[in-house]
Amino acid sequence: MRYQTDFAAQQLADAPRTIQIGPWTLHYQAFSQHAMDKREPLLMLGGAFQSFRSFSAEVQELLPRHPVILLDLPSQGGNLQLAPELSLEQLADLIAAFAEELQLPPLMPIGLSYGSALAALFAVRHPQRCARLLLAGITAFGRPGARRMLEEGLELLSEGQVLHFAQGALTGLINPLRLEETGISLVFRKALLRQMQRLSPQELERYRQNSRRLLDFSGFDHHPTCPTLVLAGEYDHFTQPWEHAGFAAACADADCALIHNGDHLAQFEQREACASFYRPFLQGVALPLASPGATRLARNRLDHLERRQEARVAPLNRRGRLLHAEAGEFHVEVSELGFFGGLVRGELPTDLPNRGWRLQAGDLPALDALPLRHEGDSLALVFPHTDAGASDALASQVVQTEPRAVAYA
Repeated sequence: MRYQTDFAAQQLADAPRTIQIGPWTLHYQAFSQHAMDKREPLLMLGGAFQSFRSFSAEVQELLPRHPVILLDLPSQGGNLQLAPELSLEQLADLIAAFAEELQLPPLMPIGLSYGSALAALFAVRHPQRCARLLLAGITAFGRPGARRMLEEGLELLSEGQVLHFAQGALTGLINPLRLEETGISLVFRKALLRQMQRLSPQELERYRQNSRRLLDFSGFDHHPTCPTLVLAGEYDHFTQPWEHAGFAAACADADCALIHNGDHLAQFEQREACASFYRPFLQGVALPLASPGATRLARNRLDHLERRQEARVAPLNRRGRLLHAEAGEFHVEVSELGFFGGLVRGELPTDLPNRGWRLQAGDLPALDALPLRHEGDSLALVFPHTDAGASDALASQVVQTEPRAVAYA
């Protein structure tokens, strides 16, 4: 491997280097302070809407101490090659083939969001090629509510409802109840929404394929054995803190740090808090128990982290109606109402349609709702938040009545 030694942020927009492995084309860029650097390189694996340019600050931060490689597998980042037949496991094997082809020493993958599943699988399937592992935004997708939201996004895309898809995806990535704490600006949210609304047909197809891989993934039979650090955003609703902690607990040698005032994009929102843990970790130095903006969770707490995040309270006006174009209208009592979901009670048919429901709760605008669990006269719902106006109205009501209570969807 010959590294580029003249890194500048604008180079991340340049045409990448490519390597052919069978029918698959992999894109990469590689930087170091030494052209023939033999040290263990960092390998950046990004999320669904991230490109090499997303990591400009991270590359500049890491280069003084490490070689850095950015890799786009087929259908990831700026790599437009479609690969519907490849599973997550097979993509992880492509990382190993990439390392073998370029005769790289053991890698230190940094997996973010979608990239976290690939990085972790690479570590599990090719332990001899993985020296250390850093993960944020764990996407194992075992939580029923998360799976329903991902499935709904795919349904909306199949119906051509790109604007509704984008609005729901934005709410999953950026918790709108915690904008003050996370410091995410309205300008950034609008820019990300526009980016998702303007995805090309090929980009949308890549998103479908990547999402389907996550949904088809049956979970980890084994977990990484190398030193592992998991970073969890305190207010991440998409991949929740207890899921990060549970993954770390299952690893042989892992720590989990809670990033205060962080969301699913904690590594961009709270850079210094994240860096205070990943800097020593990547250098093999003992981690702090805490640092400004972050706390390392005790190992004996990892399997016992609170699974309650958002407030769900009984609204003052509990009268509600569930509406469906084909199934009809049902009067219900709204027992619990939060921003991401709620619980209603009423005489409901046993065989409920999976989609197409709207909840009229009190004086709020009707909310799109997805049935999650139906037990007796109780029905748990999740809200896909495809209507910005209805979401804003619900957020205003929830913020006004916010004792910490009731479980995740």
